[in-house]
Amino acid sequence: MSAVQPVTPDQPIAKKSWGEAAKAYLDPRVIIMLFLGFSAGIPILLIFSSLSLWLREAGIDRGVVTMFSWAALGYSFKFIWAPLIDALPVPFLTKWLGRRRSWMVVSQLLIVLAIFLMATVNPISEDVLVYMAGAAVLLGFSSATQDIVIDAYRIELAPPSMQSILSSIYVSGYRVGMIVAGAGALYLADYFGSTESFYSYEAWRNTYYIMAGVMTLGILTTFASYEPTAEILQSHKQKSNLKIFLIYSALLLIPALLFGVIYLINILINKVFDSTIALIPLMAMPSIKFYFIALVVCAPLLLLYFMINQPKIINKAPLVAETREDYVRLVLLFVFAVVAFIAAYVLIGQVLPEFEGVFVSFISETLHLLVSLAAALAAGYALVKVGLVKKEIAMATWIEPILDFFRRYGKKALLLLALIGLYRISDIVAGVISNVFYQDMGFSKTDIANAVKLVGVIMAIAGGFLGGLLAQRFRIMHAMMIGAVLACATNLLFVVLTYNPGSLPIMYMAVIFDNLAAGLASAVFIAFLSALTSIRFTAVQYAIFSSLMTLIPKVMGGYSGSIVDSMGYPFFFIFTFAIGIPILALIYFVDKHIVIGDNDDIYGDSDGEGSKGIGDKLTKANPNLTDTKEPPRASE
Repeated sequence: MSAVQPVTPDQPIAKKSWGEAAKAYLDPRVIIMLFLGFSAGIPILLIFSSLSLWLREAGIDRGVVTMFSWAALGYSFKFIWAPLIDALPVPFLTKWLGRRRSWMVVSQLLIVLAIFLMATVNPISEDVLVYMAGAAVLLGFSSATQDIVIDAYRIELAPPSMQSILSSIYVSGYRVGMIVAGAGALYLADYFGSTESFYSYEAWRNTYYIMAGVMTLGILTTFASYEPTAEILQSHKQKSNLKIFLIYSALLLIPALLFGVIYLINILINKVFDSTIALIPLMAMPSIKFYFIALVVCAPLLLLYFMINQPKIINKAPLVAETREDYVRLVLLFVFAVVAFIAAYVLIGQVLPEFEGVFVSFISETLHLLVSLAAALAAGYALVKVGLVKKEIAMATWIEPILDFFRRYGKKALLLLALIGLYRISDIVAGVISNVFYQDMGFSKTDIANAVKLVGVIMAIAGGFLGGLLAQRFRIMHAMMIGAVLACATNLLFVVLTYNPGSLPIMYMAVIFDNLAAGLASAVFIAFLSALTSIRFTAVQYAIFSSLMTLIPKVMGGYSGSIVDSMGYPFFFIFTFAIGIPILALIYFVDKHIVIGDNDDIYGDSDGEGSKGIGDKLTKANPNLTDTKEPPRASE
């Protein structure tokens, strides 16, 4: 397929009304993605903040505690094993559940196992920390794998016209999951009797047991949903499962939403007016708790029913590896490449000098990562050359997804990669130091928790919904432009705060607009990445895109403290605003010169022989993928 050429639309496309855009949220697939997003949001904070507090209460040194964050490195390098998710079937489960749901169940069961293993270790003694670290690494790896599969599942579940809605609802579910695993875990640990002054292992153990149980909702959703690229032979069973799941979701979500809104209003009223009003009578609380506990207890019973009532399916999506020997060889190749990457990273780190300058240190660390990645690629290439894996299988697994992207977009793919790598740079770099900034401005931990962890998260969720509506109402690149403008412009509000330290109204204004902009930008950007992803290589290409979108911002964000120490907070936030301005030009040029999504070679008639016919089978299995109601270009 030839590279992308500028296209001028032949006829104007009627825009959707706000009502038509909002109706998209009533699609059953939205509920599926909400719960899968919730399942994806649970594990990450069980490695970071919640685990950190557990270890600190157990008396572990701060230096050891921060090392546990390395267990989440799988999120940054998940693109390395994402090809295996596309290439390998899961014995028995793939035939029973399908290509995506089989891997989803495996990753979710591993997450439950990892959380359970962490709960069984009392970290009061450093001798057993190695077991805790092993369980944390397993949690990081399995949760990153779940992210890979859910992203691929979401893209295959619906046409491009629905991706903005599914993206926004997924992000909302993800943030709710983070609240449950973050604030919820801390509340439970405190409720069970563990505090900073009085450590209780049993309290944290029970908390993590409950978090493992909460993951049942994710497994329940996986069994209640359906495989988008498989032919369902017993459609009545699938419809029954989905109907029961939607009823259960309504019974859980509607009361929870009403309770949450009333509870939030209650907190705000008491904070503003310094009162102790209770909008929800205390005598009603036992009944409310009993209602939600009863629903949670029903989840395992529903799961058992969905497992028994699974319809028979015929998998349509072909797999690269066709024999058991091919499976084993692919896994060995992956393991050896990972070992080569780790060895290169450690060895280079020992000889690489430390630089004092922020910019030089940033360039040095970037080269450190690139050289280590090159070592892993070289090791993989050598192993293919010596015959560990057949060349055509290795090409189809790791190389063809990358070639497909450049085949579809030609030289302009570099422009897209630049946009992917830099779009979120303004708000991510600013966000790295946000909590330290609030403390330096004289705000208490309670002020920060109320503003950032409560109001901020709610505004981010609202921004995600707004981003989904904008992407439905307007063209995706127009929504991207709005998100980019808001993401960089809202950083200037923190400049205002630096000249008004301790001002709660200005702090709340900055937090509200910053999180609203971040939520909006995240939703439209995920929809944009989904449109770029070829339906033939969903897991691989989206994993690469999602890893790239945070790599540069996170590396640069690591030097935000040094910039503040050298230049001060006003300069730093003006700087984060300024680095967002070139992104607007990138969006303009992408919108003007590149076709997004419509050049996906879904029929597999490209020059690559290893992928011939795959897209045709996928499209026949899931007619939704051929939806062409959306215009081929992002601009009018």
